[in-house]
Amino acid sequence: MRISTMQQFNTGLRSILNNQEGTLKTQQQISTGRRVLTPSDDPIASTRILQLQQDISLREQYQKNVDAAKNRLNLEESILEGVTENIARIRELTVNAGNGSMTLDDRRSIASEIEQRLFALEDLMNTKDASNTYIFSGFKGETLPFEKRPGGGVIYNGDDGERKLEISNSTKVQTNDTGKALFVDINSAEKTFYTRDNEKNVGTGFISNGFVTDQEAYDEFYPEDIVIQFNPDGFISPPGPNYSVLTKSDSRPINGLNGVAYSPGTELVVNGANFKIAGEPEPGDSFFVISSEKQSLTDTVSGLIEGLRDLDDNPEDSASLSELLETTLLNLDFSQVSVSEVRSEIGGRLNTVDNIDNLHQDIDLVSQEVLSKLQDVDFAEAVSRLSLQSFLLEAAQQSFTQINRLSLFNTI
Repeated sequence: MRISTMQQFNTGLRSILNNQEGTLKTQQQISTGRRVLTPSDDPIASTRILQLQQDISLREQYQKNVDAAKNRLNLEESILEGVTENIARIRELTVNAGNGSMTLDDRRSIASEIEQRLFALEDLMNTKDASNTYIFSGFKGETLPFEKRPGGGVIYNGDDGERKLEISNSTKVQTNDTGKALFVDINSAEKTFYTRDNEKNVGTGFISNGFVTDQEAYDEFYPEDIVIQFNPDGFISPPGPNYSVLTKSDSRPINGLNGVAYSPGTELVVNGANFKIAGEPEPGDSFFVISSEKQSLTDTVSGLIEGLRDLDDNPEDSASLSELLETTLLNLDFSQVSVSEVRSEIGGRLNTVDNIDNLHQDIDLVSQEVLSKLQDVDFAEAVSRLSLQSFLLEAAQQSFTQINRLSLFNTI
């Protein structure tokens, strides 16, 4: 077979280039530690590698959610532990206040300590997490959940939203409990009420938290609501600030309380409901006493404080105090049960999160091992192959040089 000089030259050059390409590829594998550098190196392995990398990346995001869920649930658990301790102390002080030897001054001292515990409860209920979000506001994480009222107690400004985090393909975990469910919607031992200022009021007046002093009388009046309406000064003679106490359903005066002269700090007892109006209301301002079968934790404690400070040592007030203390103890027990149930739920959620966390770690370990086998280079084999390829490249270069020197002109 006749081989031209050009054909001989091209064949030798291709041999050198092929060996150079193989040597370069092996050198890149060794320097990067990767066996598969491009999909063409191993199409099947490349597809599997991409799938594993996507799975690992997804689990990394799940792991961030797992960590966030743990942090939020552990924070909520520690807060509820503090709430439990404060409720227990308030309950202990409530029992002490029922001691028959206590005077009004003694009860007022107890009320002062209970008030400090109430402040501590309000601080705990308004706790933020590491992302500066209120944990008991539901979806309204930027809104202060519990806002203090001038007359005592708080107003809940959050919603019923339950935040959930996806911690695996098939698992979501609730990472918060709303303040409404935890601290507001608590069954009351007896029919009760809560007070509110009309948002349209223009004066500086406010209504106190209040408490029930005659349960039997209030039960007969229940479920009617009360409206305290401030009238124009000329409604009475001589003219001056005055108010009427009306039923909400039909605006009828209750117990003849129509056009009553007002002075700041006025105490009212209406069908067993005891409350005060203070400040400087303007004509047209109004206040509400709203019947309810539920009583928030803060309303329970605020009503207790008000009763301990206002109820005197006479027989009638002593009977009202005994009734208030008994109802308060039952309501505190209901609040404690509400908190304990949620703490149990948090424990269950944390167990779920821990199980998913361990599962992610086990799967990641297996995935990393498989990924390593697919894409990582065998350094011993690669170094040996590089040595062989280097030898072949050197041999090709030397043989190319020798063969290209062959010419008839060299023998003439």
